[in-house]
Amino acid sequence: MMEVKKANVIVCGNSSLNIMYDTVVRSMVMGVNGSTPWCKLDKVKFLCPVPGYDRHFKITELFGIEMISIPLKEDGPDMDLVEQYVSQDDAVKGIWCVPKYSNPTGITYSDEVVRRFANLKPKAEDFRIFWDNAYCIHHIFEDTQDKILNILEECEKAGNPNMVYVFASTSKVSFPGSGVSAIATSLENMEYIKKFMTTQIIGHDKINQLRHVRFFKNIDGLNAHMRKHADLLRPKFEAVLTILESELTGLGIGSWTKPRGGYFISFDAMPGCAKAIVAKCKELGLVLTGAGATYPYGKDPQDSNIRIAPSFPTPEEMVEATKMFVLCVKLASVEKLLAE
Repeated sequence: MMEVKKANVIVCGNSSLNIMYDTVVRSMVMGVNGSTPWCKLDKVKFLCPVPGYDRHFKITELFGIEMISIPLKEDGPDMDLVEQYVSQDDAVKGIWCVPKYSNPTGITYSDEVVRRFANLKPKAEDFRIFWDNAYCIHHIFEDTQDKILNILEECEKAGNPNMVYVFASTSKVSFPGSGVSAIATSLENMEYIKKFMTTQIIGHDKINQLRHVRFFKNIDGLNAHMRKHADLLRPKFEAVLTILESELTGLGIGSWTKPRGGYFISFDAMPGCAKAIVAKCKELGLVLTGAGATYPYGKDPQDSNIRIAPSFPTPEEMVEATKMFVLCVKLASVEKLLAE
């Protein structure tokens, strides 16, 4: 599933977010492979491609790590900015990445972007890429599936084998809260991690791990299962996109992504309208992810981005929900234009 050698994988409990949290805590308290613990430094910074995953940002915010927003383009983060920050500032210790079917835009990093990541020249020896490959097998369409280069292999080729941690889980494959998660990284990084993990925990839920092996058996079993997920999700995504296109195309009051995988559609309203749209939807009984959640500190400087998650309701409910959403977009946009 993670497309890496088994020697480079540590299988853990049900949550990859938990592994990411532990990885940041370990870096804060113990340092990275013998470097100075981050908590003893005057300043620690993280790069955050935006719009991005709010729970990533919550982890770094909790520990007082300064977050720097990096614009997310159609092929990945703005790598000119990433390279500039990483090579010039030794306080920059990491970057959050959702490289495939990114949360919330659904974009996948291009081969060039992955190679530029692998060839970074960090000023800080303890800089790490937090590569959250949460949606690595989460395709929506059978005939158009994104592929991505193996970041571990690319880092090895570039002479930076220790620079990346790769995370994944089956939270959206089997059951949320009852899945299996894993971290993949270099052998040197693994030895350092295991030194603390063997003190932290005797072992994760082996019965649940065995349950997964017996049910899925292998990658073919996983892929077959995910095709069933896609059959459920596809009509929901299509319902949202069809109504957005029919109701908003050409009006100049919103744009949206058309992902080929993952679980989200990213919608950009007119600047200054996202909070108003979310509030109006709530009045109608339609609950959305809070405006600003896709940016560090919950502050979208444009007040524009809204994350749409079409996974839970039925396709019929998605039609009604999207009609309500479109109405609120139009109302908020008209109010904005009239106020100007």
